[in-house]
Amino acid sequence: MPSLLAKSNKSPTNNQFYSDINYDEIYRCIRASSAYYPNFDEWFFDVVIDGYLRGERSIITEYSNGIIAGVAITKHTQFEKKLCNLTVTPEFANKGYGIKLFEKAFDILETNKPFLTVSEIKYQEFQKIFDYYGFEKTHEEYGLYQSNTTELFFNEKDIALLK
Repeated sequence: MPSLLAKSNKSPTNNQFYSDINYDEIYRCIRASSAYYPNFDEWFFDVVIDGYLRGERSIITEYSNGIIAGVAITKHTQFEKKLCNLTVTPEFANKGYGIKLFEKAFDILETNKPFLTVSEIKYQEFQKIFDYYGFEKTHEEYGLYQSNTTELFFNEKDIALLK
């Protein structure tokens, strides 16, 4: 795929979007998530990019010396404030980039308890930070994205407040 670049005149300082997003670079950072979610490529290249261009999604990045360290993708509509994906690359794990991404996502979503889901396989990786922020597991759904795997849902009660 050719490299795509989106421009936005909105800045992260006013809780909007970063400019100069290189979608291919973002995808390379988060593509490991495709192991847990079917149709991940289509979701990113169709749903996320389209939502970003319409102003319903944000792509948040953290860099270290010009190298992408992590990415968070949020969905912020009238009815949903969701943290869709948060990835820190292995070489930058446990160095504070995840916290920075969570905090920026909270600012954009205007909540410190966004709706999110995580595969039970990845839960242990996120459990400490979920506990730190007081995320509440609200339900589990077996086989939602993968057979023989449970998807864990967090902070759903806050969704009801948006409707």
